[in-house]
Amino acid sequence: MSGQSVLRAHHPDQDPATVAWLNSDDLRASFGLRRILTLEGHRQWLRAADDVLLLAIMDDKGVHVGNTLLKMNRMHRSGYFQIYIGVPEARGHGIGRAALAGMLARGFDEHGLHRIWLHTFPHNVRAEALYRSLGFVHEGVERDAIYADGHYVSQNRWSLLEHEWRAAR
Repeated sequence: MSGQSVLRAHHPDQDPATVAWLNSDDLRASFGLRRILTLEGHRQWLRAADDVLLLAIMDDKGVHVGNTLLKMNRMHRSGYFQIYIGVPEARGHGIGRAALAGMLARGFDEHGLHRIWLHTFPHNVRAEALYRSLGFVHEGVERDAIYADGHYVSQNRWSLLEHEWRAAR
């Protein structure tokens, strides 16, 4: 499996895999999800999310292996970024890096964003290394941001500004 990936519009046929991935223990832990998602709930969210660009990540064989999204605030020209590789065998091959680079290009070039930001949990060092390598700046720690399993969890906030992205290209 190579590190190449292609971003395509997310199709309703991909919803069942998306819901299954988001309900998996590893992705629930990575995102801090506390409830089980349903197919209908996911579809309702998509119908209402007119400010979200959701793209399917396809591997070099055309297999849907994950998703990436930007929740955009057009007034502030800002986008909240998320990504997940749902197929465990597809992780660690550069597919996420390629998908992130593609989403950054879409966000800055096609949607005119000024800032793209995201969260990580402090234990997710692989993700943080990826974001740092593509120019994201650690803005700080949101202390005790999420209440989970009887205790509070802090999360890190990262951002990349358009001019930083252009300079790094």
